[in-house]
Amino acid sequence: MPSDLQKRLRKLGIQKGARHITPKPKPKRQTGIESLVDGEIIETDYGPLFVHVERYAPDHLHGAYAVNALLTQSRWVAGRLADRDGEIDLSRTVFIDTETTGLAGGTGTLAFLIGVGTFEEDGSFVVRQFFLRSPAEEPAVLLYLSEWLDEYEAVVSFNGRGFDLPLLQTRFILQRLRPHILSAPHLDLLTPARRVWRGRLESCSLKSLEYHVLDVRRDQTDIDGSLIPQLYFDYVLTGDAREMPRVLYHNAYDILSMVTLATRLIQIFDEERTVALTAADLYALGKWHADRAEHAQAERYLRQALEDLSDALVQHQAALRLSLLYKQLDRRLEAIGLWEVVAHAATLNLQASLEACIELAKYYEWHARDLPQALAWTEQALAVAASLPDRLTRQAIMSAVEHRQQRLVRKISRTE
Repeated sequence: MPSDLQKRLRKLGIQKGARHITPKPKPKRQTGIESLVDGEIIETDYGPLFVHVERYAPDHLHGAYAVNALLTQSRWVAGRLADRDGEIDLSRTVFIDTETTGLAGGTGTLAFLIGVGTFEEDGSFVVRQFFLRSPAEEPAVLLYLSEWLDEYEAVVSFNGRGFDLPLLQTRFILQRLRPHILSAPHLDLLTPARRVWRGRLESCSLKSLEYHVLDVRRDQTDIDGSLIPQLYFDYVLTGDAREMPRVLYHNAYDILSMVTLATRLIQIFDEERTVALTAADLYALGKWHADRAEHAQAERYLRQALEDLSDALVQHQAALRLSLLYKQLDRRLEAIGLWEVVAHAATLNLQASLEACIELAKYYEWHARDLPQALAWTEQALAVAASLPDRLTRQAIMSAVEHRQQRLVRKISRTE
């Protein structure tokens, strides 16, 4: 029987005889980020930080445009897209994209990679990527950035209003820093991109826009963004940064694609553009101006989309949107013909056809005082509603239209 002393020694990991001891595996050699990508160590009052810098010549092509093509675009349109009264100096903007430890935001989420892109005086574009070799380096990075960003007048992002900027603001506040750039004009490209391409593309993600609109193709170095938080956790645990260059590539490409996307969007929204627009582009512009109560411009673009014969579905959508604009402007006689066109084209868009039938029913009941015609359009609306694919939607709409039908029948019977 082992003595009490032997039992105590075993609890401490001490055994008699080396043959019974399983050797511990040798720790894997750590591979730091410094040995994988070129970078600079900057000393700050809060300690050192690591930054990787990539420079792109003015004529560097990223997709359909050279990076410096943005500098020739309208500053006034850029301001409008940022909901700002006045211009945005595109040469004094900073493009921001972050890679984080999660998508939840809040105080528990770190931006372990902050990428910022800016233009130089010669038109070249520089991407600086501040990488946290350890979470302990965050104060140094944020202190440095809070001072460095003060040189710039506006921010460009993709979904930055909903994620990147609020997250950075939280991190800065925790360090008692308040850089002015967080309250500067902010052009979030996701908003105008959705106005132009929602409905045409299944997704308005940056990856989708790259493929379908910007002619950008990423190589095998890229990585799925959803994998990035776990890769950073693995890096922090092991010190092995071999996957981190792929993360930096992903981040840099996001920033370059923002430049290309900004160029394309400003061209589309510029009244003095020189590029050709598709019918769908014209329709999107018409809706945008209508939403801003810019009626003359809205009518012009919607009419152009309506006259473009290349896309029947867009024609149908433009006709309905233009008819609703005419209704808003109390020009119902001009709306009637458009409503009739849309109402008779249910195979293109059931929902739009249904809406047109109901508008015609309203017009004939309340403005033309033609109750039989109002009833006829109500019954046409019922026929269209019966074809709606979603059962709950179909039942709700048919119930409302049947109520209208019954009311009209009663009104007609009282006049006979």
